[in-house]
Amino acid sequence: MKNNRRHMSLWGAGTVMALVPLLLAGCGSSSTNASSSSSSTSSPPAASATTTALKPVKGGTIIQALGPLVSINWYLPLRPVAYNSLYDAWAASLMYKGLFHIAPNGKIDFSRSIASSISWNKSGTVYTVKMNPKWHWSDGTPVTANDVAFTWKLIQAASAPNAPAPWPYAGADSGGVPQLIKSFRVINSHEFQITLTQPVNQMWFEYDGLSDFMPLPEQAWNRYPNNVDQELSYLASNGTNVNFFKVVDGPFRLTNAIQNVSWTFTPNSHYDGHKPYINKFVLAYETSETSEVNALQTGTVQVGYLPLSMYDKRNELTNDTLVPSYGYSIARTILNFRSPSVGSILRQLPVRQAMQMGIDQQAIINALYNGMGVPGTGPVPLHPKTFLAPQLIHPLYNYNIPVAIHLLEKNGWHMVNGVMTNNKGQKLEFNVEYDAGSSTTLAMVQILQQDWAKEGIKVSLTPLPFATMLQYHHQPTKWEIQTGLGWSYGGSYPTGGGMYETNGGYNFYGYSNPTMNALIAATHAPQPSPAAAQKALDAYELFAAKHLPNLWMPVPEGLSEVAKNVHGVRSSANNFTDSISPQYWWVSP
Repeated sequence: MKNNRRHMSLWGAGTVMALVPLLLAGCGSSSTNASSSSSSTSSPPAASATTTALKPVKGGTIIQALGPLVSINWYLPLRPVAYNSLYDAWAASLMYKGLFHIAPNGKIDFSRSIASSISWNKSGTVYTVKMNPKWHWSDGTPVTANDVAFTWKLIQAASAPNAPAPWPYAGADSGGVPQLIKSFRVINSHEFQITLTQPVNQMWFEYDGLSDFMPLPEQAWNRYPNNVDQELSYLASNGTNVNFFKVVDGPFRLTNAIQNVSWTFTPNSHYDGHKPYINKFVLAYETSETSEVNALQTGTVQVGYLPLSMYDKRNELTNDTLVPSYGYSIARTILNFRSPSVGSILRQLPVRQAMQMGIDQQAIINALYNGMGVPGTGPVPLHPKTFLAPQLIHPLYNYNIPVAIHLLEKNGWHMVNGVMTNNKGQKLEFNVEYDAGSSTTLAMVQILQQDWAKEGIKVSLTPLPFATMLQYHHQPTKWEIQTGLGWSYGGSYPTGGGMYETNGGYNFYGYSNPTMNALIAATHAPQPSPAAAQKALDAYELFAAKHLPNLWMPVPEGLSEVAKNVHGVRSSANNFTDSISPQYWWVSP
C-alpha cells in the first residue's frame, strides 16, 4: 500500500508514499526516466555487469542497516499516519505483495504482479482487474478477489473520522480512495471491478488509487466479520506481533523482532515468485551514523549507507562498493498550521515566503552534502524529471535575507530586540524539531537557525527520534515545525491529493487553500491527452511551489554501500518506487 501512502522513507512491492529521515540513502543505481504507461515490461532483473560471470548461490545472511535511531514500529500493510514510515512499509512489503509491481521505468510489470491486467472504460469510471491465479498464501490457499474485498472493507472503515485508534488510515483521500468509489464488485475468484462516482484521470487512479487494493489474507485475519471496527482494533493490537504474520504471500516471513536491535526475515518457501537465495535477511537498528559506518568497516553490516557528513571515509570502506543515487523523493520542512500557539502566524504567506528565502539551499548542499544534492523547488522531485514542471528546474524563491526582511516589514512585522514582532505582540519565534539520528541534520538546522535569525526569526532546536516525530503528527500541541524529513512518492503519480488537499488523509498539519484544492482536483480529472494531463499537473506544481504549503529543502544524493561479496542489490534496485527486493540478493563465497 502506498503512503500509506507516500512515506517518510523506503519499501518493496506496490506503491508506497511515506516519510523518511532525509539523509538516509536507499540502495540503488542511477535514476531511470519513467514512462507513464501501464503496459507490461520485461521480467525480473538480470545480474549487473560486474557479476555476469558469477552464478547465484544459495545460503548466507545479509544485514542491511536502517538509519540512525530508526525503528520499525508497524508490520501491517495497512498503516495509520503514526506508523507511515518507509521502513514500516519495507517490512510489510517483504511479507505481502502489492496488487501490481512498478518497474524502475515507471511501468507496471505484470510478470511480477498479482494483477494480470487492468482495464477501464473510456470515461474512466469503471476499472476491471484480473488476477493471476498462480499466487497463493503460504498456507496453500489461493490469493483471490475476496481477499481484495476484505482489504476494501478495512480501508473504508479505517478512513472514517471515528475509526478506532490508532486509525485513521494514512492513505485516506489519496487516489480517490475511499471517497470516489461508488461500488466494489467481486466478479469471480480472480477478477473484481471498481466503479467510481465520477470520471477521473485513469493513470492517476491506477497508480494512486488501485495500488491501495493490496490483497490481505481474509481467511487468517477476518476475526470479526460482523464488526469492522472491532476487526480494526484487533489488527492494530497485532501490528507488532511477530507471531501474527504467519500467513503471507510475499518472499519472506518475519521470524524475529527485537525493538531497537534488529528485524529478521526468512524465506517463504511457498512463495510463487522468485524465491530468495539467502537464508536470512536482517534490518538492523543503528545508534548513530558512526556506528553504522563502523559496522560497514567490520563487515557486520553488508548493505548500508555512507552519510555525506562522513564522505571522507569512503576510501576506508575497501570491502564495499559505493553506489550514488537519487530516490523519487523531496525534502520538506513541515509547518503546523494547526498549532494553537503559532498556527495563525504560519498561515500568513509572507511569513512562509520570508522563511523560504532564509534557506540557503546551495550553501547547505556545498557545505554539508559535498556538493552532491539538488535544491528543493516544489512538490515534485527533480530526479527523474518525468513529471516535473519545466519552470521548476530552479527554485522560485532564492536565498535573499534583505528581500525577506523588506517583505516582513511591508506586511506589519518590525524588528524588536532582534525578533520580528507585529502590532498584536506576536513574535516570529518557533520551536523546530529535527531527526536526532543525523549529525548532518544537526548541522543543517543550525544553519537554518543562524540564517533565520538574520531575518528576525528566532528558533529553538529540539532533537527527537524519527518515530517520535511521526507520533506527534496528529497532536497539534506537540509541535510547531519539523525538519530533516524526506517524502518518498514510492512510484505514485505525484499529485498533492491527500498531502495538500483540505482534510487530506496525510494533511495532518492543517494546510488549506481553495485554489490548491481546485488545481489538485484538475490533476485527478480525465484529460484528452498525456500533454493535457501534464499541463494540469504543471499548474498544481507551480501553485504549490509559490504558495508554500511547506518549505522546500535541498535533497542530498544518497550514497549506498554494498559489500563486494553481496550481489543483486544494485541490479534489483528501484529508485522510482524506493523499494528493496532482497529475494534477488545473494552472497558469494
